[in-house]
Amino acid sequence: MKLRQQRAVVCVGLLCLIAATLVGCGASTAKARIVNASPGEGAITVTIGSTSVASSLDYGTGSSYASVSSGSPSLKVEQSSTSDSVIDETISLTSKSTYTILIANYSTSVSVVTLTDNNSSPSSGQFNLRLVQASPSLGAADVYVVSPGTSLSSTSASVTDLSFESASTYLPLSAGTYEIYFTPTGQKTASIDSGAISFSSGEVRTVVGLNGSNGGFTTTVLDDLN
Repeated sequence: MKLRQQRAVVCVGLLCLIAATLVGCGASTAKARIVNASPGEGAITVTIGSTSVASSLDYGTGSSYASVSSGSPSLKVEQSSTSDSVIDETISLTSKSTYTILIANYSTSVSVVTLTDNNSSPSSGQFNLRLVQASPSLGAADVYVVSPGTSLSSTSASVTDLSFESASTYLPLSAGTYEIYFTPTGQKTASIDSGAISFSSGEVRTVVGLNGSNGGFTTTVLDDLN
């Protein structure tokens, strides 16, 4: 009987040793994805801890979620074309939480913006929408989420004074087609126009306002849930 117990202990020890080479025996993980929101930086490759999260990620796009070590893992960002280091720093990730990490601002002043995601299922017939202002040319913005073609002149903003490198709370909205406008705070002339976007019941989405690749502005839509 003692021999069997000893063998069991040895087996458990071996399993822990194998797991430790990946994320640590008994260690918890988080989920993270990357958005390349740095105009002029080009494609990037990103590693969190020992996990490759994004490879050759073009500007204005986001990676899929990846399981990464929680705690204080390293975040390393390199230019995909040259392998030159863009960022090498430590970030803080809570166990079992989910994150969107923006590599943001101009390539001369690259910054890291870590957003905590809430991918809980929306109420029946609704979707949840989060808005992110990641355009360094725009500054603080009012954001309108309206039916396509709606005039902003007599419409109240859905989110007001959203500062650069910040995100709104999640807005619960009825499923349907919307157009999203970013305007300079207090103004009614749109700098960013997403065009018509359809959202289905049960979805969670993040819409990021960005500088355009060749001037102007653009948006990208991230699939958070469903």
